[in-house]
Amino acid sequence: MGAIYILEGLLIYIYGFDHNPPHIHVRRGSEEFTITIKDRLIEGKARFKSVALVNKFLDKHESEVMELWEKAQRGEKLTKINR
Repeated sequence: MGAIYILEGLLIYIYGFDHNPPHIHVRRGSEEFTITIKDRLIEGKARFKSVALVNKFLDKHESEVMELWEKAQRGEKLTKINR
């Protein structure tokens, strides 16, 4: 699966049949972290600026991201989020 969204070079992914709680994977260069969609808990290596950008993205697209998470859990094809 390719990125569901690219945000200033941050690649945002959701993987099929991934573990709970619902979260997204984020990568850019040496940064690689996950962030939970609802509680915004971070695991991995992340810069403050990147976390702030991802939080803004989730503020705006949380319902869309949750829909994609649910599709991924069912093994359905995911689409990219439009700006």
